[in-house]
Amino acid sequence: MTEKATLATAQLSSCVGCHVSLLDLHEKLVDLLEEAIDIEYCYVLLDAKEIPEHVDVAYIEGSIRNEEDEEVAKELREAADVVIAVGTCACFGGVHGLANLYPRDELLEYVYKEAPTNDDESDIPSEHVPELFPYVRPLPDVIEVDYMIPGCPPKSEVIAEVIAAILEDREPELPTTNLCEECPREKEDKPIEEIKFRTGQGKPDPEKCLLEQGYPCLGPATSSGCGAACPSRGLPCRGCNGPTRNALDQGAEYLDALASLSYEADVDLDELLSGIPDLVGKIYMFTLASSLLKGHRRAIKGD
Repeated sequence: MTEKATLATAQLSSCVGCHVSLLDLHEKLVDLLEEAIDIEYCYVLLDAKEIPEHVDVAYIEGSIRNEEDEEVAKELREAADVVIAVGTCACFGGVHGLANLYPRDELLEYVYKEAPTNDDESDIPSEHVPELFPYVRPLPDVIEVDYMIPGCPPKSEVIAEVIAAILEDREPELPTTNLCEECPREKEDKPIEEIKFRTGQGKPDPEKCLLEQGYPCLGPATSSGCGAACPSRGLPCRGCNGPTRNALDQGAEYLDALASLSYEADVDLDELLSGIPDLVGKIYMFTLASSLLKGHRRAIKGD
């Protein structure tokens, strides 16, 4: 692109963290605004009321949870030459994709009536609000997406790389390996015999692989690109970057890794997995809505 590119951003069902990551570019963002892009629509920065008829790039965070999300996503797809799904909610459904485990009416009943902060007389909104869909869906399930930048939130440097690549008419350099490849912890191909948690079970060795010590780290099933931020600080990876490009399903990939480690230790896999209280919530914390199961209750719960 030789002229300044136009950009529109939108937040669907999400927490606005991916817009904060965009703003975290700081001076780089200022340079982009001066030299390369004009922001036409962005509720965080502008008071624009309508999505433009045409923009070069659409930057969309959030999943599709209700009718308004779907309408905004489709309108931006029609307006934009290039669409970027930004953040794990847009790419894979995000944490709130776990809501797919429950019927919509049951969720509404709890949120507006049964939750401790409400009472039984509370009304469930039914007028002048967007229709809540039965399932959370990631953005690529609704519109065609050109690039995906996962993360909760994604690293500002990765956002900058994708935007720069689009402006320079080249393919962005995005991670292709799993998180273990960039984790500084020492790996010994050591089998695991039990699942541990930091609470009440001591502290892990600060130098060695967390998973090989028995702490449920999702590094083997998670895309790199965050600098192994959590394991570097002594915390198991939660999987917020989503699966690697070649993995069909993050949870299945992780179960495969655990199966290999338990087989070498001659430990029954079911017994090992029993050490994880909420298995589905653990291995699909961010990607249930985009998994092979899609979070459908019949597939997971058998009802």
